[in-house]
Amino acid sequence: MKSFAKSASAVLVAGVLAVGSMSSQALAADGFNAENVKGTITYYTNRTDLVENGTFKRYEEEFKKLYPNVTEVKVVPFADYQGGVRPRMNTGDYGDVVLILPSVPSNQYANFYEPLNSMYGKDDIYFYDAWKDGDSIYGVSMGNSVEGLVYNKNVFKEAGVETPIKTLSDFYAACDKIKALNKIPLYVNFGAQWPLQQFDKLPLVIEGNDQVYEKMLNQAKPFSDPESAYYKSLKFLKTLIDKKYVEPDLMTNSWEDSKNAIAKGQAAMYYLGNWVVPQVIERGAKTEDIGFMPIPADDSGVLKAQMNHDWGYAVSKFSKNKDTAKAYLKFLLETSDFDKVAGFIPTVKSRTPALAQLNEYLSYNPEIIQSPVNSAKFIEVTNRSKIDFYSGGYIQDVMTADSFEQALEKLDARWNRAKQRVNK
Repeated sequence: MKSFAKSASAVLVAGVLAVGSMSSQALAADGFNAENVKGTITYYTNRTDLVENGTFKRYEEEFKKLYPNVTEVKVVPFADYQGGVRPRMNTGDYGDVVLILPSVPSNQYANFYEPLNSMYGKDDIYFYDAWKDGDSIYGVSMGNSVEGLVYNKNVFKEAGVETPIKTLSDFYAACDKIKALNKIPLYVNFGAQWPLQQFDKLPLVIEGNDQVYEKMLNQAKPFSDPESAYYKSLKFLKTLIDKKYVEPDLMTNSWEDSKNAIAKGQAAMYYLGNWVVPQVIERGAKTEDIGFMPIPADDSGVLKAQMNHDWGYAVSKFSKNKDTAKAYLKFLLETSDFDKVAGFIPTVKSRTPALAQLNEYLSYNPEIIQSPVNSAKFIEVTNRSKIDFYSGGYIQDVMTADSFEQALEKLDARWNRAKQRVNK
């Protein structure tokens, strides 16, 4: 999400068309020898829908036009990717282009995946370090998303709200204006529970860096200290609820209805990732009527944005056609329209997002914070504390407790007990 001024697609296509006049040494910069891009490869994917609707068949034909010596790209879909692929991992037979399983520890990447350092440098792609071990990178994100305010432009116009909203005070003022129209300012989907995970993400934006979670390992009161990022995040949600800026029926799961409400202008905003934009448009909203911007976290006027990666592409260590596998991986990232189909921010920094709302978001020049990889210690403390981060359950409990402050103090106690056990 930093600079998307140039598109790499035309550059790649031009390079491929010129293969005949280029040496194999020159092509080595791409991580593969184009002369060896031939034969058959297998791609294991989680996107069963794109197999069913013919998208991957179209990609195969486009790829074969670039590399006429490629015979076939077999695409094998798994609805439960981890469950389907994990049993194959110790056989060496799990395709050529694959997705890195979250259950594989980074210190075992070299046992299963091929290093990809020759394909991309740190300045070329987002989340360069996400699947790294030692000096080697083994995965490249298939695409990325950002968190922010998805909003109905017509409601904003009717309420007299200008964009972007740069401060927390202006955000609350906007909610007041929208509420005065008898519309829901921000649909948080409290009853659906899982959308409340946004308030596990907001601390990253509030803190302004990727160390917010690791910092909790050294904080005495990471939840109840009014200066802590988690306190500010949960207090923000509490304020929204107390001021009735959210849906009136909190306990009913109205996730599907909420998309209709945003699309039809009965509600103004979501705080979610860009992935929800196409879903709102599918409910009848005109594309040009839906906007997307960063969420303000304080009154500084400086906008910050959290970026998340999706699954990581990899090449199997046991692939017998690694050059073709690497070429296909590069094709998916730089030439195909997969980022548009999936609503992603492209992983290759030089590519421009296809989703208009993402370009609006980026035009506000937010400071980008890439979601970190949690340390083993943080994960262990989390597991021992039994605080269900990113599920919304504990947040529901805090918001419905008789005392907000006491509920946060109880979270601190659970967290600190877990830290003590881990530190023994």
